Amino acid sequence: MEKSLFKAKWFWLLLILGVFVRIATAIFNYGYLALDDYYILFFSIPAQSASLSFIDPVSSVPEIRSLLPDLLIRCAAKVAYQLGFTDPLDQIRAVFVTLGIFSSITLFVGYRYLSFLFDSESKDARKSGYETWIPLTGLFLLSLHFLMPFVSTRALIESMSAPFLLSSAYYASRYWISGKDTDIVWSVLWCSVSALFRFQSGICVLPLAGMVIYKSIKHKNIRQSAVLIASGVFAFFLTGLPDLIFRGSFHSSLIAYLKYNLSHSSEYGTSPWFAYVPSVLGASLFPFLIGKYTDFRWKSTYSGLFPALSYALVFLFFHSCVPHKEERFLLPIFPILLVLAAPLFAYWWDKRKSVLDPRIVSFFVLNFLLLGFLSFFTIQNNVIGLVRYLNRNSDVQDVYVYKDSVPHLPVSYAYRSPLRTLEPVTEMDENHLPKISNFDPYDACSTAFVVRKDYFLNGVDPEMPWRLEAEFASSPLEEFVVSLNPTKNGRRSSIYLFRFDDCGATVGRGKSRISGPIR
Repeated sequence: MEKSLFKAKWFWLLLILGVFVRIATAIFNYGYLALDDYYILFFSIPAQSASLSFIDPVSSVPEIRSLLPDLLIRCAAKVAYQLGFTDPLDQIRAVFVTLGIFSSITLFVGYRYLSFLFDSESKDARKSGYETWIPLTGLFLLSLHFLMPFVSTRALIESMSAPFLLSSAYYASRYWISGKDTDIVWSVLWCSVSALFRFQSGICVLPLAGMVIYKSIKHKNIRQSAVLIASGVFAFFLTGLPDLIFRGSFHSSLIAYLKYNLSHSSEYGTSPWFAYVPSVLGASLFPFLIGKYTDFRWKSTYSGLFPALSYALVFLFFHSCVPHKEERFLLPIFPILLVLAAPLFAYWWDKRKSVLDPRIVSFFVLNFLLLGFLSFFTIQNNVIGLVRYLNRNSDVQDVYVYKDSVPHLPVSYAYRSPLRTLEPVTEMDENHLPKISNFDPYDACSTAFVVRKDYFLNGVDPEMPWRLEAEFASSPLEEFVVSLNPTKNGRRSSIYLFRFDDCGATVGRGKSRISGPIR
């Protein structure tokens, strides 16, 4: 009884902390990880935008993508607006909070998964040492691993698919141990739901099929293979209905996705087949797992986790075969990787010699330091800060950007009338002023000039009458990334905005030349 109360106390503490940190991350870090997750926000926020009301919610979603992720984000934004959140930034925060709570499914499923394998009453007699810590260790990793709160609260189709893929792996393990038909059905269905968010997740049905076929042959039970086929056909039909209803063709998005990637995947850059290995090792904080596992029971510990291991390996194998690779593509299996790492972390926790064990202390220090940087400092704050400035200063109508200082404006973070001008400036004149064609200094009160930090430090510092008005600083973590590779990560540098200090009365305004209006 005392042991159960101890576990219950820590379960609720870690669960509450996991949800709390996700909500805090959604509020304090309102940035976006990649253009793909911002793209969903672009067609959903501001919810009150007149231009968005004219956009067809089906045609606005690329044909190679499922409709479900965009529908979820759009609904969250609409509800936030109906509740009185008129500022686009508050709507984005509401979306991220929704996704954070949504992602908390992984906490329940992950803990239940590991408890099923290592915490059932029938196993108490032979369970000792590190195995008793595995469920709580897994819950800690799923709750407070430095990456989880951030990636779980972004509008990424990869992270939205992760809870369901973990659920599929959980039921696959139940089937692997108990052999029940219903576990096959649930595993197939959850894998299908995961694939609705990220099509690549569906590849994990292959190891499940392999397990079912293996057991069917071994136990001469053809019925389970029939259950697999029937549930697979049902799931395939069910997940194809949205495309059939709204796009007029069965699984049209999946077909378009396969055709597009076969033809264009390498156009976005290629990486070697082993490119994901450093990402997996880095995310797992692998150095803290190095050591001699003297009494670690590898076979008994990982036999029940074989389905999760097979999911991860098959997913990594097929993704490694694709020429174009990005770290975010691994997010669907990231909770599964943490579940697989839980026994190893539990082993070293059980083997600690004191509260101040160097391995444990250094792990916690690094993990929580990275957690703080990712959770409480806004990613992409440079361009978001610029857009928020334009949102507050609607008198700025003409923005000139030095070269590639601002690759794009995340306009969903503002709600204002369109800019009249958004144009690049490629050089400075002999007086060290931005060389703007047809520039009228007597009509310059509405003008702003934007320069990235690396250009600014290399001499692009306009003389008077231009004055430095504002700096939009990058997060500390992004500044560190820029210092490691300025060429590749220069776009993450801080941004400086200059205003014209000596201007006359404003005159009439012309037609807007901005290609993407700030709504």
